[in-house]
Amino acid sequence: MITVTVGTILAKNITDTLGHLIYVVRDEQLIFYVGQSRRDVLTRFGEHLQKPSRLGQLIGLNAPASHEWAVDFYALADCAVFVRQKSLFALQAWQHFDMDMAEQAMIQAMRPVLNLDFNEKPTPLPLRYRGHAALSLAKAETAVSALLSTAVPSTTSPQDRIWLNRMSLQGWEFDQTSGRSLWRHPSGKTLTEAEMAKYRQAGKLPNS
Repeated sequence: MITVTVGTILAKNITDTLGHLIYVVRDEQLIFYVGQSRRDVLTRFGEHLQKPSRLGQLIGLNAPASHEWAVDFYALADCAVFVRQKSLFALQAWQHFDMDMAEQAMIQAMRPVLNLDFNEKPTPLPLRYRGHAALSLAKAETAVSALLSTAVPSTTSPQDRIWLNRMSLQGWEFDQTSGRSLWRHPSGKTLTEAEMAKYRQAGKLPNS
């Protein structure tokens, strides 16, 4: 697998992806798109930016920050971990799959924001990114709605609702899209739910 940034591709500082058929565009753990090309994957990625496609639009709308997003180029062998293999014999795995099977399996596993095919539940785009309206993308839950939708009785008290509303007004978001529960602030500050607990119990804001 080869990993570069969007900016590296835009600057044409990578020229050789021979043998790599599938590409994944992501910002850390958040997956935006999984694609493939039977031709040169760099050329195909460039087409996203020139037309532009939904991926190209998302990159443009979030520039220049999007130039730091990662692009992973996968050879077919790198995709084996995502593809469910059928066993012909008790201790023998069937290792035959093609790029279409690999792309489909990776989309199903990664739940990218932009892919529509083979993606039953695309990951909502967190509020810190631009492009929700332009691309008709679902928004990740806000701090208030995310916590209240999974609230235990203690989180439904009037005091807790007031605190959640104050957090939302200050720009704090509750983000579970990366597989972890994190509070994020537009300033870049992040806190885990455990770190946030003392502020929540005291009814105070972390940046107050």
